[in-house]
Amino acid sequence: MFSLVPQVQAAVDATAFGNVVNPIITNIVDPVIELMAAVGILMFVWGVAQMIINANDPDARSRGQQHMLYGSIGMVIMLCAWAVVYIISNTVKGF
Repeated sequence: MFSLVPQVQAAVDATAFGNVVNPIITNIVDPVIELMAAVGILMFVWGVAQMIINANDPDARSRGQQHMLYGSIGMVIMLCAWAVVYIISNTVKGF
């Protein structure tokens, strides 16, 4: 016959771990990801503004394109980071 005690203990430990990790994710990780995503959006908008304002200067246009590219890459990275945090937090909550 098998004992249910180890399974119950594991469920209690996972719940306790989730109770510790969830406030950290909510209060620290999520705001940092949101801030960095906002920086990526601002970088993209700054690149668009540089391209519009300096339409006649090829060097300034290329700098604007670089800012747009870096802003887009930053937004994609922050989206992926948010997805990883979401998957991990839901996995911890699922136990």
